[in-house]
Amino acid sequence: MGTLNDVVINKLSGGLGRRNPSQDMVSGLLFDGLATTPGGALEQDKAYRLASVEDAEALGINEAYDASGQSAYYQIQQYFRLNPSGDLFIMATTGASYAEVAGKAKVFQEAADGEIRQMAIIYSGTADFAAAKAAAQEAQVQADAAYADYMPFEVLIEGKGFAAVLSAGASDAEDLADFGASNVSVVVAMDVEAAVTYPNTAAVGMALGAISRAKVSENIAWVEQFNLAGAGFSKAGFVGGEEVKTQGALETLNSKRYVFARTHTGLPGVYFNDSHTATLGTSDFAYIENNRTINKATRLLRTALLPKLNSPILVDEAGQLAPSVTKGFETLCRAALEGMVSNQEVSAFDVFVDPAQDILATSELRIKAEVTPVGTARKIIVDLGFKNPFGLNA
Repeated sequence: MGTLNDVVINKLSGGLGRRNPSQDMVSGLLFDGLATTPGGALEQDKAYRLASVEDAEALGINEAYDASGQSAYYQIQQYFRLNPSGDLFIMATTGASYAEVAGKAKVFQEAADGEIRQMAIIYSGTADFAAAKAAAQEAQVQADAAYADYMPFEVLIEGKGFAAVLSAGASDAEDLADFGASNVSVVVAMDVEAAVTYPNTAAVGMALGAISRAKVSENIAWVEQFNLAGAGFSKAGFVGGEEVKTQGALETLNSKRYVFARTHTGLPGVYFNDSHTATLGTSDFAYIENNRTINKATRLLRTALLPKLNSPILVDEAGQLAPSVTKGFETLCRAALEGMVSNQEVSAFDVFVDPAQDILATSELRIKAEVTPVGTARKIIVDLGFKNPFGLNA
């Protein structure tokens, strides 16, 4: 039967761009802070999951909460400004020093059921840069312990006391490569105006938001994607509010692996200088995106392989792994990593299971997996000169 002539309008979905939060963006903010309203909303040493600034305000974290010297509200605001779709755990704890607060990082991760991929740790007490160094090194201890328990995460530490470091001169600043903290980044970026209210604070919430918004393979200093300018961060400065515009000083601080904010001549906005971690620049884990990539591959492979734990393994008459076993495990691992390639988080990968391993004696199945990371254009070099079409070299 025919239908009447009409104007037909089909209702479509997806135009608003709403999406399910990626696990890669799950972040954490750990801070020394008091409970709000005794017996009320925010309790100490308890993890809370936030989807917006309003969720923090419902817990009693607001401007008044920061008035005691804390910066939790500011950091949460900056996190969600950079990533409105962010997924943020918070935990208020106690600590007589910055390092003591950092020492709660793994406890915080466990309270979040291991879901946190990157974490910022802030401290409201009096602290100099030596305290920041101690916190960074303690955070690395925590990150190592979490990785051993299959809950890897990256850490951002405030460069407390950096104003005094700058006053002595960039050339005298400590080289973060000596910290030996490959999963920790020291952030010294701060908005010049906000530093009046938060004089010894770094904008780690903003950095955390940028990281959570980025693919695991992306550098947060990518100019096209990560303009930091906005409410609460309009003018690039350092902890303490000082502006440093001398190119030589900025290059020195960059070479010493600090994470700070900068501008680019000819382009409006504010941007990070790089994604350094506090370790040697020659390390495989010298940049945040390197760590996030390997951490994601770690989680994917473990999830894929865990159901096979304690499974029977067939061997041939020579005691070597049967072809069905080697190919089966290789296929399993490849399936786990293929999504990273399609999402441009790794360039390629390779998986190999050596059949000539004595599993009958060791009960250990060894798998070799390698991922080829995505490169980063840290420098773009153009050879530019004049050309005369009628010249001798034409």
